[in-house]
Amino acid sequence: MKLLNVEVVLNREKGIQQAESEQDILKELDDETESYAILSHRWGVEVTYEEMIGFMMMEERKRGEARKHYGYQKIMKSCEQAKEDGYKWLWIDTCCIDKRSSAELSEAINAMYRWYQNAQVCYAYLNDVDESVFPTEPDSSKFGQSNGWPEWFMRGWTLQELIAPKQVKFFNKDWVPIGNKQCLAPTLAGITGIPREVLTHGMIEQRLCVAQIMSWAAQRKTKRMEDRAYSLMGLFGVNMPMLYGEGKNAFRRLQLEIIKETSDHSIFAWGTVPWNSWMPRTGRVLAEDPRDFRGCGRMRKVAPNKFVDRLIKQYIGNPLRIDILENDARTRQRKLVALLDAAHSVQFYTFTVSNAGIQVWLPVVPLPDSPSHFRAILPCTRDGDLATIDLVSSGTNFDRIPGTDSAFTTHPEFKTLHLTHHQVVDEKRRKLILDDKHASYYGFTRCGTYPREFRGNAVTHSFLTDGLIVTVYANNDARSRFAVGLGHYLGQGWVHVVCDKHSSSQGEDWTDFGRRAYDRMWEGHAEHTHSMPKHEHVNRDDHFTKHAHLPQSIWAARVVWGRWEIDDFKVMVDVEQCPGCCDGPWKWTTTDNDCNDIGVPGLMKTVRGSYSLELDGWEARFDKCSGQRIALGDYGDYSDGVLIRTGNIFEDMRTFSMDPKDTTYSPVVSRVSGWELQMLDMRNQGNVAVARSAIGNRHLALRQPKGISLPANDSTVLLLKALAIRLAGKHLVTTVIQCSEFYEADEDGKRSDSGDDLVLDSAESSTETGILTPLYTIATPQVWRRHLACAQRRERFKSIREHFYALVNMRQLAGTEAHRESANKRERGGAIKFFSDLCGLKYLRNYIGEITLFERLPSMIETDSLGEGPVVTAEEDSLLAHPPKLMCTNWVMICNLSNRRQQSDADGDSRLEVVLPLLRRRCQYLCAGHDAPRHYADEKKKMACEVESISQTLGSSLLKYIADTFFKTYLEHEHPARPAPQASNIDYDRQLDTPSIFRDIKALQAKLNETEDEDEQRALEEDVTGKILWLCWCGICAEVDELLPKASQLLRLRGCHLTWFRLWITFGEKGFREMYWVMVLAMRADHGLEDDEAHLQRIMLDARAKISKHELLLAARDAEQAKWSGTNMGTPAIDTQGTTPCASSQTPPTSVV
Repeated sequence: MKLLNVEVVLNREKGIQQAESEQDILKELDDETESYAILSHRWGVEVTYEEMIGFMMMEERKRGEARKHYGYQKIMKSCEQAKEDGYKWLWIDTCCIDKRSSAELSEAINAMYRWYQNAQVCYAYLNDVDESVFPTEPDSSKFGQSNGWPEWFMRGWTLQELIAPKQVKFFNKDWVPIGNKQCLAPTLAGITGIPREVLTHGMIEQRLCVAQIMSWAAQRKTKRMEDRAYSLMGLFGVNMPMLYGEGKNAFRRLQLEIIKETSDHSIFAWGTVPWNSWMPRTGRVLAEDPRDFRGCGRMRKVAPNKFVDRLIKQYIGNPLRIDILENDARTRQRKLVALLDAAHSVQFYTFTVSNAGIQVWLPVVPLPDSPSHFRAILPCTRDGDLATIDLVSSGTNFDRIPGTDSAFTTHPEFKTLHLTHHQVVDEKRRKLILDDKHASYYGFTRCGTYPREFRGNAVTHSFLTDGLIVTVYANNDARSRFAVGLGHYLGQGWVHVVCDKHSSSQGEDWTDFGRRAYDRMWEGHAEHTHSMPKHEHVNRDDHFTKHAHLPQSIWAARVVWGRWEIDDFKVMVDVEQCPGCCDGPWKWTTTDNDCNDIGVPGLMKTVRGSYSLELDGWEARFDKCSGQRIALGDYGDYSDGVLIRTGNIFEDMRTFSMDPKDTTYSPVVSRVSGWELQMLDMRNQGNVAVARSAIGNRHLALRQPKGISLPANDSTVLLLKALAIRLAGKHLVTTVIQCSEFYEADEDGKRSDSGDDLVLDSAESSTETGILTPLYTIATPQVWRRHLACAQRRERFKSIREHFYALVNMRQLAGTEAHRESANKRERGGAIKFFSDLCGLKYLRNYIGEITLFERLPSMIETDSLGEGPVVTAEEDSLLAHPPKLMCTNWVMICNLSNRRQQSDADGDSRLEVVLPLLRRRCQYLCAGHDAPRHYADEKKKMACEVESISQTLGSSLLKYIADTFFKTYLEHEHPARPAPQASNIDYDRQLDTPSIFRDIKALQAKLNETEDEDEQRALEEDVTGKILWLCWCGICAEVDELLPKASQLLRLRGCHLTWFRLWITFGEKGFREMYWVMVLAMRADHGLEDDEAHLQRIMLDARAKISKHELLLAARDAEQAKWSGTNMGTPAIDTQGTTPCASSQTPPTSVV
């Protein structure tokens, strides 16, 4: 290594000695035998190697300027400090390496860790520290660009410069010493994540794993991407050539070099830390960057014996899983012996790197979703649990995929795997093309994509690996947004839509919603894939739609896509008007669109006419004009080859204050050819094309033909979207054929003998003199197709209303006659069971007690019936006779008074008689995992099944509140001095006026009975059903708010009076904690409500927000009518550039909020 001669440099500066050669300043010495100091610093304006050795050869003026440079002063101060410490030699990276020589630069980088390690002292110069003491607390005001600490700690190269030297002295910007590595080790450990032992004693004596070391560099930055890898070579003791320009491939090469030198499996454990897995990636098993190892600072290697012990405990001996794994003792013993033998084999700790991949020998468990998916278990751990990675077979290799929550059903077994470490050149890929221009019509814009960005309208997914891209759309004015997921799993593309349940505030960052939508869709990616249509059973032109109604609106997000294996995967995102009672978002429906949509404005299905021609080489089918004049852009009703014209889109453009003659909408002219070359009599005739007829031999010869088509640009697409509501279900003329003459011809091209062939029908004449229009193409645009109501969902809404009216003895609201008293009682019993199942009360009572809302509901609504209850005190009678305001929370208290007298002991609540013994028994079983594993496993499984069942009902929103209450009770018992966290609040209206809501229900039902308009019926059905659900929900929540805290407190207080108090102290407090975790884990495994329950929850929350779909529909109709009547001419929906206003004219600004 070349070292600076400290004395020569200082003397030269003082003018004592004239150094004129490199040998005078720098000398090649052996770092193993020479004593020297070394500098670690942040680069600024530095003195280079050439400038250092040629300093005295410079002109006096340039030499004076050089002395003022930041880098030169740093060299002088370093030399002064080295001389003061008694060192003759000093190494500084800026001026001791001749970077003009690539060989010298490569040698220096490969040896740099050793040079710092062999130095007697390292001077760490912190140029951004002003104080005379080392900073011990982060300060964002001073170090805002480096996480609150001096920038030196955030740079990639300074990591090895901190670890390698035996002694590191820190200096502030004025070269005042502020500490050393040994004294500051606790503070440095907190800043860098490096263990204190490594800082004080070095890395040699420590049992460090690759993932842990990588984690130290996760937050550090380098100017060159390649230096992210090169700066880590010394820490792992590897060497490799420098190839600046290779980008991320440098870090891949580093990992391969590490694999050649070590058998540490933790190098594959990147992204396994839960909070670091939010940016999942598929493909190669190697990390792309040290950032992938964030959170691995506590990762540890596991010895073979301990690995098998942990494997047995985590995957075989877990009592929760005993029932789903093999229970045969001989089989289990055989597999345990096999695991022990494999874990101690040389093969387990041998890696082989080749072009086929990285060959490893690991225990794997097949995932239940697919036989090609596996979970590999690594012999490393973080906080107790073994690290795992999920893999998918891609032929002979295995690719890394994001982890899932899938539960295993078999024992782990060792298997030879070839892990992909490089990008396969001929890897099959599929491009996904996103067409979302329609969404802009209602003011929805694309906010961004997650987890990776893509520009334009195309993103690529691999056939061999799984992936997901989520695109977020928002209308900030309407405070509404949704996310569309485009995924790939098991070789199948899938699409899903997620709506934001809560209104977003304007300007709110969309990324949080994007992350939640991503997590939710990825957790259910297997279900989404399985729910997609199987293309082997569908036609080539079949397309599929998913429809998701946006909360608090009459809008719905609609996604349309074609077949995955045909060309590119094209997805159209649209926002349409929907009055309600629709299906989705899980369910898909089939629609019909042309597979080849080249030359048409958006997705549409062309009717196959009886005549065929080619337009610019593309085959097209046409109908013959008959009975009326047909023009390009005509629309109307079409049946049996006849179009009944009702208007023209170019004439309608004036409604939007648009000029139909604008060149943006100019038709496209195409060259026409046909079958004339196959007809003998046509071969010598120019300017004639023959349209071949599919019916008989009556072909059509056209002289001087030309095709006129609608332009396939964004402006035309948005014009069709603007007409969608008014022209729903109509057909559109997309192409016409014009010519100067036409006649019928036979198979040889001869004129037909019919005498009237040359007689022109006025209907076939164009508006232009001498121009005829004999043929046209008719199509149905996708945006003109309405999403039909879901009959099953409407039936369910009707059932909810009928059961509610039976419950409150008001069947006449549903239009049915009054029943006999006995029949009414039976129907009330059936209605109570119906609503109990709908809200999940069957299993909720096992946690909160009996919910009596539905037995009390008639008295909550009809005050006259309250006097029929049991005898009460005068005070209670006064409350019942003159209620100040009939609210849910008030009525829970009042009706409890009417059913029984209040007792000072809360034990007297009959609703808790069954649940208290059940909870006590559960607490005991859940704390007896070692003593009674079978009871423990059975109770956990039973609880998980109950939570799963509740999660598919409207009562799912209560689960978190129940779990939080249990955990709060545990903390109060375990840590009485510590303030317990507040349980999450239930979302309901504590001031709900029950009779007022019921009057609204009666009024809405009356409107529903009167109207015959289907759209109004759909909107009203959602409104009235939503109010019924909201009324029931608020009543249930009020009772839960009363019962749950009382039940948890009783479980604690009863222990003080019973003989099993000591046993309860042991089991009770831990039992609450165990119940909390069982519920939390079960809720995490849940992928959300099914379609029907999610729809019910949406209309219920719409009722909470006091949104009426019926009023929104009427307002939208008024706006549409005003637009077409000419009274709203100043609000165009589209301009000539194809852009749209932020808020649609079809729905007033107040229609969604």
